[in-house]
Amino acid sequence: MHRVTRVDADASSPRATRPLSTVVKALALLDFLAGSDGPVRVSSLARAVGASRGEVHRQLVTLEAAGWMEQLPDGSYRLTLRPAHLGHTALRQAGVAERTAPLLAEAARACGEVVSIAVLDGDTARVVQRAEPGRPLRATLLPGDRLGLCGSAAGRLLCALAEETTLATAARRGVPLPPAGDLAVIRSNGWATSADEAEDGIFALAVPLRREDGEVVAALSVHGPQERLTPTGALAVLRPLARRVEPLLRLDGAAFGMRA
Repeated sequence: MHRVTRVDADASSPRATRPLSTVVKALALLDFLAGSDGPVRVSSLARAVGASRGEVHRQLVTLEAAGWMEQLPDGSYRLTLRPAHLGHTALRQAGVAERTAPLLAEAARACGEVVSIAVLDGDTARVVQRAEPGRPLRATLLPGDRLGLCGSAAGRLLCALAEETTLATAARRGVPLPPAGDLAVIRSNGWATSADEAEDGIFALAVPLRREDGEVVAALSVHGPQERLTPTGALAVLRPLARRVEPLLRLDGAAFGMRA
């Protein structure tokens, strides 16, 4: 969740400029819709952001006129594809793809499976970068894909290593989270596996990417069929890869477009 904090500064400082509350509120609507599974009605949006229906409707009409939103025949609203373009552009400008692509591609070829980076994005883990070995695969994962926090290796890892306030906020919103016992094991191990591999035959394992101060900002994962990929083999690929990736990335939340 984006936070706007008050900064006490000298009037001559650029930081003394107050943010436009109307813009902040409109962006909050975009954030909420980005985390929704489908179109949302004005009344639901108003309850979610704590504003009146009239105010929310004006914001939606403005966003629609700007090309960020579209209204469906039943009166509900959904995002257009414009935010997706902005997101890909932001990742490119941050240098994430450029810096990680060669290393991820090298690792994918070495292990013969999909390798990816995901970040905690609201109520899911969002894939921001991936590489594949260049042959047909059973495991399909694309940038922008959202992974569950309970079933996916990346989601489980990011939950286990997230701040307690982040987990508490998600729990209050009713977001399904892994059991406390599972989170404790993941924290102890320093890595996580997917919880649903028995259902689709795909195994995944994730390790953290950390800032210099130790804060976890992303999950580095490898995905493949159970018969080919084991925890020992996955860790042999991911641990040295993480040590090479971390110094190359600008490891801060803004670089990954993170939302807690």
